[in-house]
Amino acid sequence: MGEIGDLLTAAYPDESRGTIDNWKHQLWRFLSMEIGDLVVMPRKYQPVVAIGRLTGDYEYRDTAAPGYRHVRRVDWVRPAVERAAIGGDLRDSMGAFSTVSELSRRDAAQRVHALAETGDDPGYEGGIEPPADIAALVRDVQEDGTRQLTARDLIGLWGWSRRSTEVIDLVDQELATRRLLVEPHFAEGQLDDLITVSSQEAVSGEESRDGSTTTYGPGGSRDSQGGEGSKARDLSWRIGNLPLVREVVTVGLEEPLSTAITPMIEHDYSQLPVVDRHNVLRGVVTWEGIARAHLGKREGTIADAMSPHPQTAREQEELFARIGDIQRHGFLVIVDTEYTVRGILTAADLAGQLQERVEPFTLLEEVERRLRRMTQHFTAEEIPPEIRSKRANGRQFTLGQYKFLLDDADCWAKLDWPYGQQDILNRLKTVTDYRNALAHWAVDKPAEDAASLAATRQLLKLLKVIDHDPR
Repeated sequence: MGEIGDLLTAAYPDESRGTIDNWKHQLWRFLSMEIGDLVVMPRKYQPVVAIGRLTGDYEYRDTAAPGYRHVRRVDWVRPAVERAAIGGDLRDSMGAFSTVSELSRRDAAQRVHALAETGDDPGYEGGIEPPADIAALVRDVQEDGTRQLTARDLIGLWGWSRRSTEVIDLVDQELATRRLLVEPHFAEGQLDDLITVSSQEAVSGEESRDGSTTTYGPGGSRDSQGGEGSKARDLSWRIGNLPLVREVVTVGLEEPLSTAITPMIEHDYSQLPVVDRHNVLRGVVTWEGIARAHLGKREGTIADAMSPHPQTAREQEELFARIGDIQRHGFLVIVDTEYTVRGILTAADLAGQLQERVEPFTLLEEVERRLRRMTQHFTAEEIPPEIRSKRANGRQFTLGQYKFLLDDADCWAKLDWPYGQQDILNRLKTVTDYRNALAHWAVDKPAEDAASLAATRQLLKLLKVIDHDPR
């Protein structure tokens, strides 16, 4: 492979080292594939991929048009596999803009073999091993063309566990420095959603499936457009930022209506998506539809009660632009580009998310207010010197400053709380650290740190025992 790199450098002296390395790895993959290997080719402008078996060695055809001279023969055993039949993780890895990539993880070889034999993807239920460090991520992208990992594992390479604005900006800059492209952007979905990392050199100047060219915003975010130049990543809150219900109960079009009624009663569902064999959305069945079918004496199959035009959304859509639809219809079915069902978002889900995101802030506010009320009788002279100026100037203590008051022996004695002093100080530190972390608003809900949230509840419970509310 080193010789290929030397030849490319000599032939294209003006190209960057990154571009030469990318071309080198792609050419090596093309040359080193063995006869009998399976080849997958996404078809441009068509919702299918072609799967074939390599039957010939490398050939150079000097009479062919430029771009078609370097060839290997392929027997296309299944030329039109529906993209919807392929699992989203495998489909995303096939969607790399690099001309030649290796599908090597998440049982890709066995799954492509099954697609070639049956047209169906058996899927993969296991986890995915993250790269050991940032250098390993870069190396994997260079060698395989792409690397899949979760958003959690990506930011974990830099030592982070939540996606605050500062963290997102930092990782964006680090990715841009290494010329890495991430799709979808690691801030758009959930922490444990898969993302695909590829090299910007692999896609630079190539045409996307819709014929547009590719430019880049900060952090390697890709913008497909018609030459207006690079633009910054959109920071709008996305539907995918909410933890959607992923294990969606679905029914088939020709199934008996009872197959929908039973789970709807059992789990208090108000609707069920109707899908085909590849999980492509065909409609939705609701209690209203079931009632209409009953009144019209059409109670045979799901099709008799189905509404063929359900409210749908993509994970990348702006959340607040679709809240009105959720309020009016009660739900959105979340689909991907192939219209396969990815999840469901209901009005009840939104209410639950509101509680999970607001509760930590209300608990912290109540802890702070109760501490303020229980310590307001201290005079400025009694308060420790570290925070005395705050009280003297008529200002309130911050949550973190109460540690100085509670750590003072005289102040603690005057409080006369029935708790251990060091225990309360330890609890206050945990809650203060939690509050400081939440001060940097993050994509991920505060409840991600469940232990700190529980500690906040427990401290508040202790304070309520000694700080009685007036009746």
